[in-house]
Amino acid sequence: MVSILDRFLVRETIKTLLAVVLVIVVILCGHALMRLLASVAAGLIAQDVMVRLIGLVLLEALGQLIPPAFFLSILFTLGRMYRDNEMTALLASGVSLGRVFRSFLLLAVPLTLAVGWLTTQVLPWAKLEGRQIRAEQEDTAKLTRAMAGQFNEFEKGGLVFYIEKVAPDGIGLDNVFVQSRQHGKLGLVRAAHGSYIQDDASGDSLLVLNDGYRYEGTPGQPDYTIGHFARYSMRIAKPVPRPEDVNRNESTLPTAQLLGSANLRYRAELQYRLSYPLAVIVFTVLALPLSRSTPRQGMYGRLILAFLTYFVFINLMEISGTWMRAGVTPAWLGRWWVHGLMLGVAGWLLVRDSSWWGRRRRARRLKRARA
Repeated sequence: MVSILDRFLVRETIKTLLAVVLVIVVILCGHALMRLLASVAAGLIAQDVMVRLIGLVLLEALGQLIPPAFFLSILFTLGRMYRDNEMTALLASGVSLGRVFRSFLLLAVPLTLAVGWLTTQVLPWAKLEGRQIRAEQEDTAKLTRAMAGQFNEFEKGGLVFYIEKVAPDGIGLDNVFVQSRQHGKLGLVRAAHGSYIQDDASGDSLLVLNDGYRYEGTPGQPDYTIGHFARYSMRIAKPVPRPEDVNRNESTLPTAQLLGSANLRYRAELQYRLSYPLAVIVFTVLALPLSRSTPRQGMYGRLILAFLTYFVFINLMEISGTWMRAGVTPAWLGRWWVHGLMLGVAGWLLVRDSSWWGRRRRARRLKRARA
């Protein structure tokens, strides 16, 4: 049954959690926007895909930023309660840290499930989707940035064209030569003028040529034809990379494909995705001793220690992955030792702050004084 204490702690933690997540999301969006604007200015991506790419960046990062945000929200909540002597009153009235931990578990458990879904299902999909969009934009950028005075090859040799001169606006073309292969037939097109436009409906690229000739077939054969045109449009389909054509690695593979694999890289990636849901519980335990302070101490010293602790955790996760893929650590140990280490630190801090440890230290000091 949910008590008044449970509702109070959950409510205060949720308010702080939402504030912390909002700040991190704003910073992340700003950083992603700056990088994408630089790519847009360089002509690497189109403006209409910026919102999609920013959304995918957020989906990739959301499962990874919730554990530290939850960690900080507990630290802020308990730190404020210690500062205002609320925790002192609770502990004096018989409420143990275990009871407080149970209250935080009411929020930690659903967050663990949510983070697990984000890192095992959404994360690989968002990474693959982002790579497909960037690969598509890269191919389109190659077409729009075709340089004058040289042959430009696209669609794996299926389309080759030469432009003698490009207008300053990047749209008008002079003296265009195009070689294309359609339905097994080789066609050549030569035009005095042309332009490059974008079809808003389909997103395909259109090469519109004016006052030119089209040659199709093999010279000397009966089916060889020559035609003159006043206007000729070539639709260059917007490239849609297939998943197998995208530069994929284990980070973009579905989680179901990683399960049961004997490949160390696949197992390391699977444990990486599962490490963040487990981190929610681990850092819930660790937040209890790290948030403890006296009114004179304030809570900011412990917050700095908490930041350092999470920084160490992230770096150890990277090291553990490198060691696991290289075979330095046993496969059964994998990356789990990092979580065990964090729980060990939490246990040591809890014992050190316990009354039993305080009595033992006082007894030792008294014994040394008598000696």
